[in-house]
Amino acid sequence: MTRLFRLRLLLLAVACWAGGQGPLQQTPAAEANAALQAALESIQADQIEGYVTHLADDQFEGREAGTPGGHAAADYLVEQLGKLQLDAGGEDGSFLQPFSGGYRNVLARLNGRSAEPDRQTLVVCAHYDHIGRGSQKTSLGKIGEIHNGADDNASGVAAVLEIAEAFCHLPAPPRRNVLFAFWDAEEQGLLGSKHWLANPTAPLHSVVGVINLDMVGRLRDDRVILFGSRTAAGYRRMAARNNRQTDLRIDFSRSLAANGDHFPFVGRQIPVLFAHTGVHGQYHRETDDADLVKVEGISRIAGLLFGIAFELAEAAACPPFRTACLAESAASGAEADRGRGAAPLRLGAAWRAGGAEGPGVAIATVVPGSAADKAGIRPGDRLIEVAGRAIRSGEDLSGAVISATNPVEVVVQPPESQDVRALVVELAGKPLRLGITWKTDEAEPRTIIIDSVVDGSAAARAGLQPDDRIYEVAGRSPADDGQFAEWIATLPGPLELLVEREGRLMVVVVDRADAALGGSDARR
Repeated sequence: MTRLFRLRLLLLAVACWAGGQGPLQQTPAAEANAALQAALESIQADQIEGYVTHLADDQFEGREAGTPGGHAAADYLVEQLGKLQLDAGGEDGSFLQPFSGGYRNVLARLNGRSAEPDRQTLVVCAHYDHIGRGSQKTSLGKIGEIHNGADDNASGVAAVLEIAEAFCHLPAPPRRNVLFAFWDAEEQGLLGSKHWLANPTAPLHSVVGVINLDMVGRLRDDRVILFGSRTAAGYRRMAARNNRQTDLRIDFSRSLAANGDHFPFVGRQIPVLFAHTGVHGQYHRETDDADLVKVEGISRIAGLLFGIAFELAEAAACPPFRTACLAESAASGAEADRGRGAAPLRLGAAWRAGGAEGPGVAIATVVPGSAADKAGIRPGDRLIEVAGRAIRSGEDLSGAVISATNPVEVVVQPPESQDVRALVVELAGKPLRLGITWKTDEAEPRTIIIDSVVDGSAAARAGLQPDDRIYEVAGRSPADDGQFAEWIATLPGPLELLVEREGRLMVVVVDRADAALGGSDARR
């Protein structure tokens, strides 16, 4: 541990224990938040620009593994890590881990403050090599010209350097060790990360997670792809929690493929997160230069992943690897059988979306033996009013039907008639107080995933959408879907929900003033 960190740790210990308090996570919230905020603010776009511009300079000749340019890039990284006063994490007390082919991983370690003899380790990493002047196997552009790889992967390297510096701005190290790894020979087949796994410089069983950054320099529409969120339970919620300030749109991809240095760790059943901003027209071409990299975007992504890394490095316990993720994919996650149509099912009828003139909504078909059929509703009838609610559109009718309690009075106008008649309908099932169906997922504990939103319902009016995640109801996280169902059936409205959509948290207030008391929504 460096002298600087010993001093920071001593100062923190005095501040914590003077009042009989515990370590960092038990300091007053304001003090802890201020320390994290200062660390987060140390991540600067101009510093990122400097790293990317330097690493993507022609002097490194494309940083091909094992070449003089690749070695010079590694030496530059060692110099930067030395400035941060991090401990060497390689072999023989150095920052380097050489291996066959003249390749060299660059490794630095931040020692955690835990006194446990077998202290756990979080790995934050990026590959620093690229494809040099290209070849028929590696280049999609002009072979023989320097492929500088500004996005691939000077961008990821710059982000990891800034994350490392942010950790150094904390008043004391986190509970666990953090290994900052810069892999060589990724372009040769993930050789650097594979070599480290075969020859780890930290006990492999102590590694609690891996955060990999590769091609994070082309942020578009605020969208970053985050792979691996299903490799450990709760990773998605953790990412959203740490996205409050960075405000990125996170695409939580289910895909797990051998497309980055995180993947060999998956084979060892170690949870991973892999950040990427997508392939573009300069990928593996000589035109992937520094002037096209969006340094502000890299800064935001680095901020998000610093928050995640700190939480994992500081948590009392980290979630274990989910073996189920190995059988999951984007295809298996597609939900073709969403629970749609709650209102037509309750009524036993379908209606026309519009087009015909006249009051109310015209019924197109009636299911024999259904609630509508038993009440005397026939195709062509127009529903003018349901449970005292005037019907002006299909959304109005959906909202009225899903929220009504039995018996329901319906005002109907027969076709080609000005007369109306009142009918009593016994709708099927229970009313949906919010107008949603939902599901749960063991990869996302204490989370309600909205499966469908009924048109015209309280949820629809509040702006809720399918795939939204409900994390809290009135400030509390439901233990399971049973408790969620109980809360929405019994808590007085309007209900304040903490909702996540594309990694962004927001508060949504659902006004159930016109919803029937005593009803419940439906779990798929």
